[in-house]
Amino acid sequence: MKIVIKILAILVGVIIIYEAIHLIWLQDIDGWAILSWMEQVTENGPSRGAAPEDVGQFAQVESFNGEKSLPFVNFMTLSSLALTVVAAWMLWARKKKTARQSIWRKGFWAGLVIFLGVTSLALSGVFSRHTEITDEAWADITGGLEVGDVIAYRKDKWSARRELFAEGKVTVIGYRLFRYGHLAIVVEDPKIPGRMVLFTSQSQKGANVEEDIDTLRTHNWDAWRLDKWHRVDKDRIREGVLRCQEKSGHFFGYDFTGMFALWNENLKPEDVDDFGTEYICSTAVVTLLYYGGFESDATPRQSMDLITPYQVIRARGRFVKPPDFPQKN
Repeated sequence: MKIVIKILAILVGVIIIYEAIHLIWLQDIDGWAILSWMEQVTENGPSRGAAPEDVGQFAQVESFNGEKSLPFVNFMTLSSLALTVVAAWMLWARKKKTARQSIWRKGFWAGLVIFLGVTSLALSGVFSRHTEITDEAWADITGGLEVGDVIAYRKDKWSARRELFAEGKVTVIGYRLFRYGHLAIVVEDPKIPGRMVLFTSQSQKGANVEEDIDTLRTHNWDAWRLDKWHRVDKDRIREGVLRCQEKSGHFFGYDFTGMFALWNENLKPEDVDDFGTEYICSTAVVTLLYYGGFESDATPRQSMDLITPYQVIRARGRFVKPPDFPQKN
């Protein structure tokens, strides 16, 4: 029994130390540092041999926090969990019997009750708060967005935990592992000219444009803009959006094999019939951009290659002239 307690205490202690370091010193760095290597971009991508005038890259143009962070909840959970682990070690893992068992026993139960209570309330959404912003201020923010801007979503850790554990949304794992957890690109609604919507791929929905830019009001996100956007073929972008929606399913329209880096669909379609039926958010964006004339360095392979949102916006790429649409008889 002592061995089991020691192992659990060590494992929990490592987590506490990492979370404390992240909270105190790395609070401006999103994602787990130990997985940052997975978001590196190859140096041998298409842009390497391209002429300088044909190379493109993204730059951040806007940022917004629609969810408020919960630092006091982080402090309460970490401190109460630390108290629980230390008390358990003193009571049941030490070789030498502690002289103040009653105090440590009270500390153990107090820490455990506080930890479970605060965690339960946080997961229930009691502490969740959205940023209050006037319609005029929001209009100023969205007024700076343009068609072609890529929206990279961030999420407060407790919001991600709530959706994962309380709502069973497996796809939010990415928010806790990487810098960004979701990606979308601003496009013109194919059915309503002039209306800006978000093209993306989501679990149980597949590729879609169901959300417009006003839905960003309750999210944390950064907007990234591709330079030389004028070189992208807008007609092909529109056609790609339509074809992805036509071919995508709902539950099976989300690429779970791509999510776990097992296999990706064809990310470089030359014709509308080359589009696949399953995409994750990041592969949907790079595939659409490729069809419009921008080949990203983030898509060198099809198999065993997890393409994360941060890879997409940090990668350079090259502009190419896509083929013309075939003439209709």
